[in-house]
Amino acid sequence: MPQNLESCLSQKASASVADFDMDLVSHGVHFRLAAETRELLEMMWGAAPFRSSECLRAESDVRTFALRGVGAGSRYQVIADEEQLACERLEPALLELGGHMMLHVAEQAPEHIFIHAGAVALGNRALVLPGRSHAGKSTLVAELVRAGATYYSDEFALIDMQGQLHPFARDLRMRRPGLPEQTPVPVSQLDGRSGSQALPVALVVFTEFAEDAQWVPEAMSPGRAVLEMLVHSIAARRTPGRVLTALSAMMGHATAWRSERGQAAPLARALLAALATGEAPA
Repeated sequence: MPQNLESCLSQKASASVADFDMDLVSHGVHFRLAAETRELLEMMWGAAPFRSSECLRAESDVRTFALRGVGAGSRYQVIADEEQLACERLEPALLELGGHMMLHVAEQAPEHIFIHAGAVALGNRALVLPGRSHAGKSTLVAELVRAGATYYSDEFALIDMQGQLHPFARDLRMRRPGLPEQTPVPVSQLDGRSGSQALPVALVVFTEFAEDAQWVPEAMSPGRAVLEMLVHSIAARRTPGRVLTALSAMMGHATAWRSERGQAAPLARALLAALATGEAPA
């Protein structure tokens, strides 16, 4: 085992041993960042969830996230309170840290549930595209925006307890063919615009890209759609009743469909036509 990795694994994790810290809030969830240098703290802030903002120091205990260099500093412990979550070089450690901070916010958000999904709108009608990573959500969302849809998210659909969609309009994360890395793409590069207001969801579509697949949509009942979305809802295990309430409210005025898909551009046009007319996405 490399010496720096061995020291990383053997050194006790502690988020309380730090010279610099700051308190942040994101979607109503407070948390703290801690680091040994101001430069490292600023990089951690850059990895924080979309629209995190600095706030006054929380009076109650909050979850504290830290990066702690070990050995010669070539590796960093990713720490939450006293638990070591990972031990990586700096760039992957920041990515790992950002993922854990986002998960914490998504699990604890008091006013919204977070669904792994892309989301766009046309007029006052919203489309939600639940799906796992690598299912092609960002590619389809990008094509929808190019075709005239308003951008809401390519990562999380934020649903309130009345079932309405709220924007999570960070830069899209696009993968180049054959490469695992994601590249941030501002919606302006797609000649699109981001949504700013809550909207009712009119259409929910479960779809994944597959070579040579044909788009043959199958209607889903509201109850089946809710059960499928539970799989993609971050807080489903912690607060299942609350998640079910929000999803059921959402499906009270939405239709749901499922099918594999081929290329994104033709489907994007069909989905926008369905949003505009309220008919099935043929």
